[in-house]
Amino acid sequence: MKTKSFFLDPKRVLVELENGDRYILGFLSTMNYQIEQRYDNLCTRCIDELFNNYYSGDEKSIWGPIVLGMYKNQLNPFSWVVNDRDRERERIGRRIKDIRKELGLEAKELAKRVGIDPGNLSRIEQGRFSVGVDILGRIAGALNMELDFVAKDRIESRRENILKG
Repeated sequence: MKTKSFFLDPKRVLVELENGDRYILGFLSTMNYQIEQRYDNLCTRCIDELFNNYYSGDEKSIWGPIVLGMYKNQLNPFSWVVNDRDRERERIGRRIKDIRKELGLEAKELAKRVGIDPGNLSRIEQGRFSVGVDILGRIAGALNMELDFVAKDRIESRRENILKG
């Protein structure tokens, strides 16, 4: 498995795995960032290697051997980890907003039809609010859509057809 990690800021590293999983590792200090800058990406190279060797597709697999590996390589281990699902929330939110605009619906009107606060709809459309299937289903119904699992290649070809007119 090929892993690519990089610092988002001095206390956070984004780890992108070949299978599409993404994790943000959080550190209490900037020591690893300083090591990264001084020693030619030593920290991210170590994280990449540890994930390649020990990540099994389960979030629980990264705590033991990867934290231990960081200690052994004289790096501060991460203090917290988050599975980066923001990207999917943002994509779904953008899609809801695009469909709403295509239908000429104001956000307030859609929120009223769904029975949610307009502020919550705004947060959903911005990908800042994790929403359950029940609310997503109500949004889809109000947009005359349905929730479904669609192959990514079908989405891309549909998008291309729409853009072509």
